Amino acid sequence: MVTSYSRELMVSIPRGTLVDIETTGLDSDCDEIVVFGYVQGNRLEIICRTSREEEPFIAQLAELVPNLPRPFYAYNLSFEKGFLKAKGMYIEGIDLFQPWKKKADELSLKWPKLDELFSHAEHYFNEPVVSGKDVPMLWQGFLHTKNKDYLQQIIRHNESDLLRELYLLVYYRDSYKA
Repeated sequence: MVTSYSRELMVSIPRGTLVDIETTGLDSDCDEIVVFGYVQGNRLEIICRTSREEEPFIAQLAELVPNLPRPFYAYNLSFEKGFLKAKGMYIEGIDLFQPWKKKADELSLKWPKLDELFSHAEHYFNEPVVSGKDVPMLWQGFLHTKNKDYLQQIIRHNESDLLRELYLLVYYRDSYKA
C-alpha cells in the first residue's frame, strides 16, 4: 500500500516538524495526496502511496500527523493545511513562504516559488528536474504501468523540496518565529 524512504541528515530541526506533500492536483476538494514527507530532528522521512485507493494511506497519515512535534513548518503552509484538513487532519504552524512573499510585495515582484529561491544543480548542467507540476502525470504513469521508477521520481522531488525548505528554515531561522 505504501513505500517509504528515510535518511539521516547532517543538520537537524531542534523542535517541530517540516512537512511537504505531493498531490494529484491543486484542488483539495477533489485531488488526492500521493506523498507525505517530513523532517523531524535529523531524520527525513517520505511515505508514498502505492495503491489507487487513497483511504488506507490517509488512515496511516491520520495516525502519524497528530503525533509529530509542533510547530509545523512548510513552504506555503496553506497548501498542506488545506489538503490535510480536507482529509480530516488539522495542522497549524509557520509558513516559510511568508517572509519571501512580503519581500516580493515590497519590491513589486511576483511571489517566488521554492524552485526560484533555490535552483537545482541539474539546471546548471541542463539536466531534467522533476517539478511539482509533473507529479500528477508521474502518478498516472505509475497507476497504469506499476513501474516504481515513476514513484521514485515523485519521492526524489519531495526530498528535494524538503531539503530546500530545510535550508530556508536553518539559514534564515531569524525570519521564522514560533
